[in-house]
Amino acid sequence: MKNAIVRCLKSGDWRRQAVCIVGVMVLIAIALSGRMLLANASDPVRLVVYGFSTQEEVFTQVIFPAFEQAWEAETGRDLTIEGVFGPSGTLAGQINLGAPADVAMFSNAQHVNWLKVGRVVRADAEPVTIGHTPMVIVTRPGNPHGIAGFGDLASPDLKLLHADPHSSGAGEWAVLAEYGSSLLESGDPVAAQAQLLAIWQNVRVLAPSARGALTLFELGAGDAFVTYEQDARLALERGVALEVVTPGRTIITEHVAVVVDDNVTPSERPVAQAFLDYLQGAGQRAFSRYHLRPASLLGVQETELVGCFTVEDLGGWSHAYLEIVDALWQKQVEPLLDLERDLRLPESGGS
Repeated sequence: MKNAIVRCLKSGDWRRQAVCIVGVMVLIAIALSGRMLLANASDPVRLVVYGFSTQEEVFTQVIFPAFEQAWEAETGRDLTIEGVFGPSGTLAGQINLGAPADVAMFSNAQHVNWLKVGRVVRADAEPVTIGHTPMVIVTRPGNPHGIAGFGDLASPDLKLLHADPHSSGAGEWAVLAEYGSSLLESGDPVAAQAQLLAIWQNVRVLAPSARGALTLFELGAGDAFVTYEQDARLALERGVALEVVTPGRTIITEHVAVVVDDNVTPSERPVAQAFLDYLQGAGQRAFSRYHLRPASLLGVQETELVGCFTVEDLGGWSHAYLEIVDALWQKQVEPLLDLERDLRLPESGGS
């Protein structure tokens, strides 16, 4: 090969010389790409995962270390996962603005739709479900106001906290629970709208996330708030003084994860997909220990789901967001809010 190239270059035919040079360049490119593939097969991998705030403990304490170990044992490649946690809607906005998430975990599928609109996720991408949890009401110990369901949150003597639907997936889910519980009980949209408005007349403080609302509650603000069953149970395990009320009719939330196509590189995509597979497989045991219900509800006893409805019962996320969160809450309820703008919280962390 080498002698043939030399003869070609020494020939007086410029056409043969040009062909020879091009051939040499192609051979060099093939050799370099082969070396790069071999290097990529053993290079360390870094995966950036964005997740909504209530999942921080289970991911940082269990899932990230376990998956890193499993990946390294299977492939021989070192893996480092970097987690960024915050309100689900806020994270979606940051990713659309260029935040470097390779995988995103959202509290609802609407936030994946936002990434599709922002063209950072393919239009045909299907997010995977990682778990479910019902929306519940958290009250002070002993439930002094006798709250049993969402309708009781309209009592005039209550001061409510609420996750902000602008930034928080929990805030959006809570709005759907407060509206949908009445709609599916009565079949009357007017009655459902009236219940939502009456509840929000008692909202005094907005928090950026479900975890933010819990922190304010721990500091002594408010009489009650609506949140995920999972986060309320975790708080009880930490010794937070609260009581969990599960309404007779409530929405069961669905949490999802998706690969961010615009950010993930070819070398990162296999680990990103393996991570999603892990969340739906071996990772389910960790979620269960942290009080998240399974990704598939087929194995859950029907008695555990009595009174639960889903976003599909409200027309699916695209419809529910436009008609309930946007047209109803943002345009009709939010302008009437009477919030405590200058909230003074106790210095003590007790409740």
